[in-house]
Amino acid sequence: MRLINLPEPLLEFGNNNTSICPKDGIRRFGPYDIHQQDRPEKVVVGVIGKSDSVDIVLTWLEEGKSIIDAKPSKQPKLFPSFMGFQKQNGFCSQLVYEEEYVRRINNTEFDEVYKVGSEDEVIESAVELYVRKIKWLSENKKPSVILCVVPESFVQHFNPNTALEADEEQSADEAGEGDDDERASNKMEYNFRRMLKARAMKHHIPIQIIRDRINNPSGEMQDKASIAWNLFTALYYKAAGTPWSLIRPPASVVCYAGISFYQSRDRVSMQTSIAQIFNELGKGVILRGEDPIHVKKSDPVPHLTAEQAYRLMNRALAEYRESLHLAPQRLVVHKTSNFTDAEQAGIIEAARESRIDALDMVTIQRGTTFRLFRDQRYPPVRGTLLSFDEKNHLLYSRGSVPYFETYPGMYIPNPLQIRLFRHDVSPELICNEILGLTKMNWNNTQFDRRLPITIECARKVGDILKYLPEGDDSDMELRYSFYM
Repeated sequence: MRLINLPEPLLEFGNNNTSICPKDGIRRFGPYDIHQQDRPEKVVVGVIGKSDSVDIVLTWLEEGKSIIDAKPSKQPKLFPSFMGFQKQNGFCSQLVYEEEYVRRINNTEFDEVYKVGSEDEVIESAVELYVRKIKWLSENKKPSVILCVVPESFVQHFNPNTALEADEEQSADEAGEGDDDERASNKMEYNFRRMLKARAMKHHIPIQIIRDRINNPSGEMQDKASIAWNLFTALYYKAAGTPWSLIRPPASVVCYAGISFYQSRDRVSMQTSIAQIFNELGKGVILRGEDPIHVKKSDPVPHLTAEQAYRLMNRALAEYRESLHLAPQRLVVHKTSNFTDAEQAGIIEAARESRIDALDMVTIQRGTTFRLFRDQRYPPVRGTLLSFDEKNHLLYSRGSVPYFETYPGMYIPNPLQIRLFRHDVSPELICNEILGLTKMNWNNTQFDRRLPITIECARKVGDILKYLPEGDDSDMELRYSFYM
């Protein structure tokens, strides 16, 4: 048994500069892609919503071009000011929105949504209303990103007693341990978000769902500067920018894949496999498995056959090479369940055919009865790694953060249980990469997230793919920016 503290992984920003914190790095050095010709030097935003809601958000976007002061806090690094989204510094990009990119929904048109019947039908009607506006913008204006502004009255129609975030993406994406409870309490609202993202995909422009209360944050919401950091980072990424990158291993191309499963909306149909595969820049592709997954009555956990694992990973690697023009030398596969012998055999064969030199298969699970305690009143430091042996480890991806000088969480943190089924590099490197991948989330710039993007992405992707027809991927987008 061995206990160590892993160093906080560095991120890379403009001009090869590094920082452990996305906010600090962008403010001081600019985004990673600052000198790349295809980066978004301007982000053209389309806006859809009720007229008064649109006006609120446009006012807020205008304020976001200038400095937004930090809230009073004893942890200034946790809650820094926002430097403004402008060409001169920070993201070094310009936000563009003109009236011709705005599609206003009149009150009468929106009121018709509530008259169609059940809550499911209300959601369907509201989604179709927004999708019609998205279709028009995609065919006539082609903005970089479309903001779908949801009136607070619509959200409260489903959740009259729920405390709500101003930015729907942030609400779905907060660091912490209470996500599942929040998702259950906001069930109808989340169904609206999932369905809208799925139905909008066929128009090939990423969307950001935002609430019209963003200009007046209340006590249960994030402070104004934090909202700005998160929203503008998401917009920059969805406009095909690269805000930051993991530090690349020298002379090596590594790709990180996550394999997961999701049930159909009726929760009766067989589960389907999906693969998310990323490089160090956070660029990657999403794929859905071709075949249904047969779940054994004796084992409710879904698994792939050797042939299914081979085909899924083979397609993912081929799409990765085609989309990113990179041939990976090392493949890291993450899963939340154990790898069966058949799954290992299929993945090994796909890696062999792709001439991959090194292969790691890693199970990452949230549920564990083990806890570590410190003498002080704060929980273990993020990056604390307890190794039971070469294959079994506990990793605190949430915990006290020296950079923030506090533990920035509401709940007692639970460590991740890490199990290595195959590894060609050291366990410490694999766990340090997991820590780094927790930072590759562009809806939330607070870097101490619990799950790596390979695993966290799976929940969002599966929730949205439920609303696309099984067996028909013609409308499905491969880029993660359409799911976040």
